[in-house]
Amino acid sequence: MSEVKDMSEMTDNNSSNVCPVIWKAEDNKFLIKMGDSVKFVVPFPMAGILSYKGQSQETAFKVDAGDILEFYPEFFPGELTWEIEVRDQGLTAVAKVNHLKPGFYVLPETLDDNITIRFQDLLIWQDTKPQGPYWDQRKFLGDLQAHGIVFGVLPGAWYNISMVQGKREVVIAQGKPPTLPVAAQLVDLLTKKETALEEDQRIDHFASKLKLVNAGQALARKIPGVPGTPGRNVKGQEIPSQKPRDFQFKLKKNVQLSEDGLEVMATVAGLPLRMDELSFGVEPAYILNQDLDLSIGSIEFPGDVFISGDVHDGLHIFSEGKVEIRGSSSRAEIRAEKGLTIYRNVLAGKLVVGARYVVRSKLLHDLQALHDDLVACLMITEDFINSPHGKDLKPGQCLKLIIERRFPGLPKQASDLEKFLLATKDELIQQDLVISVRSAKRFLGGLGPLDPQALPLLGRVSQAFEQIIGNITLDVPEKLECQVDYVQGALIECAGHFSCRKGTYNSIIQAAGDVRIEGVCRGGRIISGGNVVIKELGGSGITATTVQFPGTKRLKVGYCYANVVIVVDKEIITIDEPYKSLEIYREHGKVEVERLKG
Repeated sequence: MSEVKDMSEMTDNNSSNVCPVIWKAEDNKFLIKMGDSVKFVVPFPMAGILSYKGQSQETAFKVDAGDILEFYPEFFPGELTWEIEVRDQGLTAVAKVNHLKPGFYVLPETLDDNITIRFQDLLIWQDTKPQGPYWDQRKFLGDLQAHGIVFGVLPGAWYNISMVQGKREVVIAQGKPPTLPVAAQLVDLLTKKETALEEDQRIDHFASKLKLVNAGQALARKIPGVPGTPGRNVKGQEIPSQKPRDFQFKLKKNVQLSEDGLEVMATVAGLPLRMDELSFGVEPAYILNQDLDLSIGSIEFPGDVFISGDVHDGLHIFSEGKVEIRGSSSRAEIRAEKGLTIYRNVLAGKLVVGARYVVRSKLLHDLQALHDDLVACLMITEDFINSPHGKDLKPGQCLKLIIERRFPGLPKQASDLEKFLLATKDELIQQDLVISVRSAKRFLGGLGPLDPQALPLLGRVSQAFEQIIGNITLDVPEKLECQVDYVQGALIECAGHFSCRKGTYNSIIQAAGDVRIEGVCRGGRIISGGNVVIKELGGSGITATTVQFPGTKRLKVGYCYANVVIVVDKEIITIDEPYKSLEIYREHGKVEVERLKG
């Protein structure tokens, strides 16, 4: 660097300088003469004081060519100190380290003639000998002893401190926290047993999970808690562990504790009841003289069920017998194999009466539809192969062409039926049925029709479907009924007759037998396998109401509004104006409509 001999020399050379020039006047002072292109200067206050026209500058400022800047470097003596602090109730000790390097920043001899000069990018650090406090490892060990830190000191603590640059916290000791105790656990032996035997004992997916217990059978067991182990803080003091949480069984009727007090035993045979998490009892019959709510839980029972109150939202009742509910049902699912009676309202939810018949009816319907379409597809394919248009094509190409043009939904039918079979448990669903449906799915979809064996194998699948359909029987229990008082926004599937005392609103009702609604039926859809009798059908200002029934039965309506759709077999009748005494039936192959204008 050049030293300034005379300040007039800097002034006289102002017009001849193109780039900024730096003069070192003294050991602690630099003078910088601005070049022609420099317009802005950005200081770096951390490095020292930058003075312009006698004033210290800390933010960016504008300069002109020939201006003189003064820079006074800040000298850093250097420091390595720390402050030890114990935290987390004595489990952690940290050192707040302050490690600063000794030295100062200097400037290069010349600068590039840029528009903006940023001092942070130009300054050069020069190390010097430490002049500030520099603590060593002996000081560190002494501080540990002074703070009483004798346990859990980390092996690399001093190295981590010495490697800190700037200010940072370093963990130097870590205590041992106490281990948490293991609370006493409740094991529901009935649930555990049912899970193990579920695949062997359950006939279908809606079968009951509740099983009768024998006298002397254990209902639940308590696994005693395990206490935790004590811990130790960094000062070597013991931290005690908490005691394990325990509980006591609440014994209801017909139960007692075992000799060791760890098991609840049934004293009579009957239905185990779970009143709450810790309460157990045994009831020979399932009669609930209150609401069915979360304190009781859902019911899955192989016999009859009687509820004197309401069934609350989200719960369900699965019964292989009859179900009688004296109150209302709200957003609940109720399945009853032998009949259902609800004396008050049904709001949303799902009712299934004769579920086994409903499942088998759907299975038969979907299987028959797949069989019929498959037979038609194979027949049309055979004709196409023998026609002039198909003589140049392979049989598989003909089959794929017919599926794509005439039966595009056939692959999806097979796929949907396979999903239904896999999701449904019924004694009618045997391995041969599943294999046949999977074969149909394979050779009907994608590149399956192009397989050389597709046509002969699909022919065998069609024969297997025909045989299986002939073996399916739909046995409906006598006097199977679903009786409700009022229905709104619900889905009802009944294998027998359905009757409603007041009315139905925006509900889907499917009944294999007769449907009788003594009040109004507005919105939704009714699908009946028998006669349909409705006092008042449809309504103004609502969505269309649909009623579907077979041509061998009759529909009788006391008063029918417009915007009602009647489906007799596959024939659709739209009611565009109100009528009284509407009656629809099929006679001599023709649908007859008798009515009086409303």
